[in-house]
Amino acid sequence: MKNIKIILRTILIGSFGGIAFNLLLLPLPWVLGPAFFIAIFALFGNEVLIPQQLRNPFIGIIGIWLGQSFSSSVFLELNEWIISIALLFLYVPFSYLITYLFLHKIRKIGKAESFFISSPGGLLEMVLGAEECGANSKLVGLVHMMRIFLTVFTIPTLILILFPGSFEREATWPNFTGSIIDCLIILLILPVGLIFGKFFKIPGRRLFGPLIISAILHVTEIVDLNAPVIIFIVAQLITGSFFGSNMNGLNWKIARNYIGHAIGIVFSLSICMIPFIFVISYLINSRPEAIILAYSPGGINEMGLVAATLGIKPAFVITHHLFRLFIVVLILGFAQKFIYPKLKLILKNSN
Repeated sequence: MKNIKIILRTILIGSFGGIAFNLLLLPLPWVLGPAFFIAIFALFGNEVLIPQQLRNPFIGIIGIWLGQSFSSSVFLELNEWIISIALLFLYVPFSYLITYLFLHKIRKIGKAESFFISSPGGLLEMVLGAEECGANSKLVGLVHMMRIFLTVFTIPTLILILFPGSFEREATWPNFTGSIIDCLIILLILPVGLIFGKFFKIPGRRLFGPLIISAILHVTEIVDLNAPVIIFIVAQLITGSFFGSNMNGLNWKIARNYIGHAIGIVFSLSICMIPFIFVISYLINSRPEAIILAYSPGGINEMGLVAATLGIKPAFVITHHLFRLFIVVLILGFAQKFIYPKLKLILKNSN
């Protein structure tokens, strides 16, 4: 009963955050607003809680919503995306290495933690890798979450500064307008997507499984969802509240240190992506804003939501973040064999 009260209180605080960010026309209000308000509440010593079991199904709903961004025209556009996707295979390891050196040499973070924090994606995979090696997985997880938060908070503003009028800031309020049948379709896609993701062992299957099934259904024009927007707002609210609740038990001193790491990571990864953005803008016919979102160091969930909310080629952005995660997973596969043993030895000798 105590946990239920804490959960309800956390969601209520998150709702106030969403309303405030919405009124201020800040980006991704129903994710960042709850995350920010709940994080502040937690840092003042108040207990907050959104269990992972509660968050998981809502991640799938967001995946279904993002899958709507894909249409049959995606096959025609894929030819244009080949170059920018191929350059990800250079950008990801390059930015990974530069950020690792920055964290270890300048921020003085241990080699193991630096390795898992430096990744330009794959929050869950990096946390699990840190746990496997015996590194500080809480540090890894929280700094990655702060990286995502800072990226989502700053990138839309940066785009508006660089490309005035590229999108309009509009408040998004809950409403019940939409098809009830489409609500039932979402309830069908969700478990199918989860089973699909588990069967094919897709990284981040709770998001990607439903997203892929939704994308296939929309590309083949089998469905064209028009569900009430309140479903997706609630999904964002729960997800954002979960992010904020990860600050539970932290104090301001530790939080400031973690935020310093996250700012450094975002700066390093952003600097690394600048030459790639210029090259890609020259080589392909795509909006520079879309390329920035596609290469930005945020999570696929969050950057996909930003692209969908702002109307900046969400299918392009999501596809690139999928490939970025795929490259990160490949790097981890290599690291498990050749780097993990060395990290474990370093950690063992330091204890």
